Amino acid sequence: MINVDALIDVAQARGYRIRWHRGGPKAAWLPHKHTITLRVGMDDVTTLCSLAHELGHAHYGDPPGHHGAHELRADRFAARLLVSPTEYATAEALYGPQPSLIAHELGVTVKVLKTWQSLHERQAA
Repeated sequence: MINVDALIDVAQARGYRIRWHRGGPKAAWLPHKHTITLRVGMDDVTTLCSLAHELGHAHYGDPPGHHGAHELRADRFAARLLVSPTEYATAEALYGPQPSLIAHELGVTVKVLKTWQSLHERQAA
């Protein structure tokens, strides 16, 4: 399981600056500054998932703003980055079909977990 500090290291290794802000959105990708900003005061899971989502925008070179297709693509990027199939299988075996418990076990938000599940449901079909 990856933590916030490790993901910040990944972002910086890719040449992205990480900055912190107060108030406003949880996180943002600022392509013109090659920067991801994160809101101070979020819990670790929200920070981690927000950073992974913004890394998706950075990875794909998305423009600023909220565009449906870009948001979905960044959500999927975050899910693939943060959820290991092996760790998911172990958590699901422990908790059954309980998204909130599985997400907690994996250290991700329910939204990230459900995005990951939707990707794997489509692959299995």
